[in-house]
Amino acid sequence: MKLPVLVLGTLVAATAFGQFYGYKDMPVPGQRRVATDAAGVGVRVDQKLNDFVPLSATFKDEEGQTVTLANYFNRRPVVVVPIFYKCTGVCDSELHGLVNSVGGFKRDFIGREFDVVTISIDPTETPTMAATKKDQLVSDYLATVTDRSRRIMTERGWHFLTGDEANIRKVTDALGFVYTYDKSNGSIVHPTGIMVLTPGGKISRYFVTTEYPQRVLLDSIRDAGKNLVGVKDDRPFFLACVQIDPLTGQRSLNVINALKTLGVLTVIALLVSILVWNRKYKAEQGGTV
Repeated sequence: MKLPVLVLGTLVAATAFGQFYGYKDMPVPGQRRVATDAAGVGVRVDQKLNDFVPLSATFKDEEGQTVTLANYFNRRPVVVVPIFYKCTGVCDSELHGLVNSVGGFKRDFIGREFDVVTISIDPTETPTMAATKKDQLVSDYLATVTDRSRRIMTERGWHFLTGDEANIRKVTDALGFVYTYDKSNGSIVHPTGIMVLTPGGKISRYFVTTEYPQRVLLDSIRDAGKNLVGVKDDRPFFLACVQIDPLTGQRSLNVINALKTLGVLTVIALLVSILVWNRKYKAEQGGTV
């Protein structure tokens, strides 16, 4: 009876496998990104206070124009935000945390006392995506502002950049922003955090979090404007942004593919087992004749 039971088990497993992976012909919920302890996913922020970023690094701005980082320095202190525009999890938390904080400044406005440079760490993202994100964030920042000159000031002072991997890495390496990017499937795992730089491009302060206390951030921007270097952000841990698969709940960048592979291997193992047990079954039957 062993062989029939094994065959039945194999058919059940194969049917379940086919039903599970039948999802590919149906709409699939989008993957979501959540925060987790960065130490567990191999990313981090190495705080390189007093170092300089490469101002020669080349990008596209939200209008599709070729620019270098030097376009945004030598005037005011700069808050640098490395994220990517398709991220709807922790990246959004960082951006809205920044909006909530700087939106409370009474006299220090984006485009007047300091600039913000948002850099996409995804080399596949486009200026169009950058422009869309800029429209959203500038509108949020100016939600209660009616002064048209303030809007023009903000639009000129908050920049959203895209670029190729080589130039992105030049900047993120200089910032100590260690993240992973899988070219085969576009998956990105990255730490959270923003950096305050001096007008000359020197790293003055890190905030490795998604929340930025107004007074502390404002003082850091003002210190950077005076070419001062602040203290290290010494919180015991910081967050990373990882992708969670909606079908499994697993922390994985490619869970479905991994499950496909595992399922195929399982079916192969069952088929091999059938062959082995079939030989034993025939041998047993032959011995009883």
